[in-house]
Amino acid sequence: MREYLSARGEPARYLHLHCAGLIACEETSALKGPEQEFDEALRKIQGLFESVLKDGDEFVHYSTGESVETGMWDLDLDTREKGARPAQPTAQSESFADRVEVAIVTFLQKKNKTVCLEIETDLYPRFPGLLTPSKGMVHAVLNSYARKDGESWKLREEDLALARREEMNKIFGILETLGEWLNYQSQKKDEQLIWKENDKTVKKFHVLASALISRALENADEQTVIVIPGGRAALAAYKQERDPVLKARLKKHPLVKYRLLRSLLEVQMLTRETFYKQIASDPVEASTGQMMMF
Repeated sequence: MREYLSARGEPARYLHLHCAGLIACEETSALKGPEQEFDEALRKIQGLFESVLKDGDEFVHYSTGESVETGMWDLDLDTREKGARPAQPTAQSESFADRVEVAIVTFLQKKNKTVCLEIETDLYPRFPGLLTPSKGMVHAVLNSYARKDGESWKLREEDLALARREEMNKIFGILETLGEWLNYQSQKKDEQLIWKENDKTVKKFHVLASALISRALENADEQTVIVIPGGRAALAAYKQERDPVLKARLKKHPLVKYRLLRSLLEVQMLTRETFYKQIASDPVEASTGQMMMF
């Protein structure tokens, strides 16, 4: 179960952990003793799983109920720091949802118009077994990046790599302009635009073209603001609702959409107070359509 959560990179429901444990027991011939009845073996295994989760100190339960089957489970912070989940993002330490997003967008960039079956055929071998993404997750990513044309999905023009890069550069320019209006000095560093006053950092704006928010959070501090395209807002909301750890971490960092920054250029007599109030009240929106959460 620990290895499964480490590979997943985000919390999981008990059913997934239970299946991971059963598979491991079966692979090591530890599921059932030669003299045991099958029902007795399953009850014993169930009891051991519950004991490990509830009585140990390696797992955290995100739930309002006490039953192990409610809510979600994750590795505790100490277990992560001991190496169960690497501190720096790798192909396997990034969250499951982020890796699925990257895989789908990469496929769409290579094949601009496609049907869902082709996407799934490419995706599922990359995420086998208990890591197979749900149709809800696949469609959350598709709705963020692509338009549906009949049975086909086509990457939006504004989400082509070159178009997004140009748009990000415009956002950096807007941030520089707003900083100048508010009497801050601006410094661009990689994907960040930093505001300074008297050589002291005041704000850091981490600009994303994607909804890979976990990447931005890896090196975020109390001064960090995360900036995303408006088209990523529903996907960001989806990720927060299925990942209580991500949701808690984002409470410390404003998540601001491109369009809010554009609108602030039109504000007459923009003040620091007005600016900070605006970025603190720019919520991400969940999808208006019904979507399978997991």
